Amino acid sequence: MWHRLPALAATVLLGLSVSAQSPPNNGKTEAAENAHKLRVGVRSEARPFSYKSDTLLDVLTAATPGPLAQRNYTGYMVKICDAVLNEMMIDPRGPDLTSQEIEVVDLDTRLRETASVKGSRFRFLKPGEGQPEAEIDILCDPATITNERRAGLIISPPVYLTGISYVTRRGEQRSRDQRNEEGCPRPLQQQPDRVQFLFGLVGNTTAANAGIRALLDTGEMPQDREALIRFLRGESDCRNDGQIKNIIDRMEDERQVLASGPVLLFKTHKDASEAFCNGEIFYYVGDREIITANAGTIPGCEFDNGNRTFTMDRYAIFGRVDYETDPARALLVARFFEVLSQKILSHPSILDQAFYDTFHPTAPTRTLEIFFRSVRGAPSEL
Repeated sequence: MWHRLPALAATVLLGLSVSAQSPPNNGKTEAAENAHKLRVGVRSEARPFSYKSDTLLDVLTAATPGPLAQRNYTGYMVKICDAVLNEMMIDPRGPDLTSQEIEVVDLDTRLRETASVKGSRFRFLKPGEGQPEAEIDILCDPATITNERRAGLIISPPVYLTGISYVTRRGEQRSRDQRNEEGCPRPLQQQPDRVQFLFGLVGNTTAANAGIRALLDTGEMPQDREALIRFLRGESDCRNDGQIKNIIDRMEDERQVLASGPVLLFKTHKDASEAFCNGEIFYYVGDREIITANAGTIPGCEFDNGNRTFTMDRYAIFGRVDYETDPARALLVARFFEVLSQKILSHPSILDQAFYDTFHPTAPTRTLEIFFRSVRGAPSEL
């Protein structure tokens, strides 16, 4: 079965983009004429998959930097998108496209501008309530495939396999005195104006519910089982104590975080990793590579665990095709996914090159290598 997946993925995507060659002939609006031809959403704080770096060694790994690298964005997912965009700009068979005609939208910056910690970056791609128009055409970040996210969007074959994990500060001991029986924090003995939450994670990711549920289902933390159940049911209330309420209210106002029982939700991984390294959360939960990479950038932050994953999450690149309002933009998006499918199945595969450029000298795990093979076919030498 697995050996048929590459051909199947190519057939689906090629069929979709071939059908894109005959869009409705309703022309382009004046607003679309004056806009960028293609808008790509990236992240500045989702290491090692999509982030902004001041270190050129991280960014300039390709012979010809792509339009995302030219703006100092890099990472595994960004390198895949950049390779595709470069191919589109030099391909005489496709629609004309230049680097200046590609708008790069930093979604972490946009999320910081919003009021809700739980706001999903997918609303910039798939408009709905509170987001009347799409701001991007392609989402180039570590986005896990879910049924909800698939609806109404074009999606690439899976390009990476990871899973929910957690880290704890090295040498730090849990103390029951810091939390009550519901897992709610109590003032620290040495710093009565501060509390330490049990879990910290980014609110607009799959870790918010799926990650916590995975830890519960696998029996990883039996001592915190009741606290996890109460959080998932929405029954946690840590504001019954007046002193705790004042501390939590101040944190939410000053730090743009959201407290929910024993869990502290952040807008970005940069915020979450800093809080973890400052001792404000005990367990930092999220996709394994992301939480270890972000905590690892903070000097003196030594941590344990992170070697085991509790879910099997597949990353993909998502796009939006809208022929009705902007057929020319829709053609470019369809062409992007057509080129992407071709480069995944070519030798060497774009997946191998992006992994090498991002994680060298680390080799892929056996599980990840089997996944790569199932997507792009037989392994290729770089």
